Amino acid sequence: MILYTPMAAESVFPADESDWKNRKNVEISHGMVTVEKHESSWIVASLNSTNPNDYLKPEYQPGSVWEKR
Repeated sequence: MILYTPMAAESVFPADESDWKNRKNVEISHGMVTVEKHESSWIVASLNSTNPNDYLKPEYQPGSVWEKR
């Protein structure tokens, strides 16, 4: 299998299973947001959506603090 992505291999395939324990997938109206636990907040790690406008929304940008529960 060949995976073409601009992301680092460690982001796509974490070396340790414990890396996935700090992540969860949150469903949104047109797809899914992957958030990662950092201390007391959740940070957006990635967005998978069928709606192109979702990629322009600041709350779904990787690195932003996830406010929705």
